[in-house]
Amino acid sequence: MSNVRGHISEIHILRAIACLLVLFVHVSATFYYQQGQQFNDLTFFINQISRFGTPMFALISGFLLFYQARFKRFDFSRFVSSRFTKIGLPFLFWSIFYLLFMFVAEGVNPLEVGEKQFLVNFTFGNSFYHLYFMSIVFQFYLLFPLLQLVRSKKSWAVLLGISILINVYSLKVFSPGEVGGLLGDILGQRAFLPNWIYFFIFGGFLAYYWEPLSSFAKRYKGLLGVAVILITLAAVWEYKVMGSIASNRVTNIINIPIITLFIIGVGSNITRLKWTNMFMSKIGALSMAIYLAHPFVLYCFQEVAPQYIWKTSLFPVIYLIILLGTILMVKAIQLLPWNQYILTVPKIKTQQRIQQSKYSMNS
Repeated sequence: MSNVRGHISEIHILRAIACLLVLFVHVSATFYYQQGQQFNDLTFFINQISRFGTPMFALISGFLLFYQARFKRFDFSRFVSSRFTKIGLPFLFWSIFYLLFMFVAEGVNPLEVGEKQFLVNFTFGNSFYHLYFMSIVFQFYLLFPLLQLVRSKKSWAVLLGISILINVYSLKVFSPGEVGGLLGDILGQRAFLPNWIYFFIFGGFLAYYWEPLSSFAKRYKGLLGVAVILITLAAVWEYKVMGSIASNRVTNIINIPIITLFIIGVGSNITRLKWTNMFMSKIGALSMAIYLAHPFVLYCFQEVAPQYIWKTSLFPVIYLIILLGTILMVKAIQLLPWNQYILTVPKIKTQQRIQQSKYSMNS
């Protein structure tokens, strides 16, 4: 599956699964509000187990950057231009879009909190509930020019250990409330990079150890599958004891690598069937676009759907409506001029194109 450098099918599968999980979180959260602000056993299970999706997105963002850095000379100006186009401009567009939309639809004035607080909220992706992740990625891009200088595998093992310490300290020890003022508010943001740094660094670690780790994943996918089942059971115990838990919780430092390796291990099984391969490729390619647009579709559906439709038994139907509705919205936006500044949709080589490329190099 991964014979062509730069084209790794397993990563597109990870993208697709991460996207679908994030959608599960937000659809189940909508059921919470539509069912009297309470979860039942099924919707709470879906909401909590699906929270593996966001750290997987972070891992993928790190992996793609560092995997390219292994084989290509770093061009700072090209990097800045590319990231600003693919992440910066879509972040600006959707932040402004959702602020204007909520002002029109709900009368929410984001400037009521004051100019300084507004700038903090905007910068850290608080314009709408899902945009914090875009802010995290953008912060990571500020750090990447320095990190891409780390090229040896041993250095990456050390860096991974350091990132664990930073992440745990930020989540469990550091108290931003003790700082106070605007700085304390910045340090306490959900999108503050140290709260997520481990997942990006693990993405880089995976990029530099890709060959042995992917080989390990495929060889021991059965054992990894058992581990994923145990992780799921442990996660159920965790949220039942502690209540709702965050996507970047400390236990995910262990959970996410195991889940990721399992998905890599079964990647060939997923793509063996034509329809699953096509589905995962399409969702993987549109994953970031779906991430940006789906809250708007979900909000509009929530406003027009009758109350009686919010039955737990209809969860799969509503989930499918939101997914398909978002894809249609994305496809419509792609018809607009300059749509590449609104949505990030990577080009994915098909197997036929890969074979043609290999043939042309060999001829």
